[in-house]
Amino acid sequence: MKRKPYFPDALSLQRAWLVNFKAKIAVYGPILGLSAGEITNKQNAAQAIIDAIDAANDAITAAKTKNQAKKLALKDNMVPIRSSVGSMKNHDDYTEEMGVDMGIVGEESEFDPDKVKTIVKLEKVPPGIDIKFSREGCEGGNVYCKRGSETAFTFIKYVIHPHTIDTRPNLDGAASEQRQYYVILVLDDEEVGIPSDIATIKN
Repeated sequence: MKRKPYFPDALSLQRAWLVNFKAKIAVYGPILGLSAGEITNKQNAAQAIIDAIDAANDAITAAKTKNQAKKLALKDNMVPIRSSVGSMKNHDDYTEEMGVDMGIVGEESEFDPDKVKTIVKLEKVPPGIDIKFSREGCEGGNVYCKRGSETAFTFIKYVIHPHTIDTRPNLDGAASEQRQYYVILVLDDEEVGIPSDIATIKN
């Protein structure tokens, strides 16, 4: 599975800045007239923010671990549950009322991360190109685009909602251009399934 492109988030950049500031204030503080106590206070303030960022990151990591455990539990245990549902529905004494009461009416479907695929729909709107797609049980999707004279698709954004608008202007200020888009769904920070069919529109 392919991971979505990584870009440092604002907190990561802020943490790096604080680490550098904490180290360099000890070097330049005395030159700039700061007392030893003032330097220590600023270092402590920077460290307090660093500690808070690290605690938040630890919580995010723990949440991802628990979320992965949840997904594994679903994967390992839903198969026997679905199997038993099918058996119960085929039993001579099964009734529709029982099915409604247990919430097992309707067709059973099984999510397959290797085969999941979305459908992309495009629409020209005043801000740009409106891109819609269905998440199909995933967390979001990576949007790729090829426009104008470009010869290859490039990643433009990760979207957690099945709707986004590409507001970029046409290449080289062209009055109009052809644009093509496709989406690969994302689950647990990894691209899964099959890329959508390519959708084409004029902008």
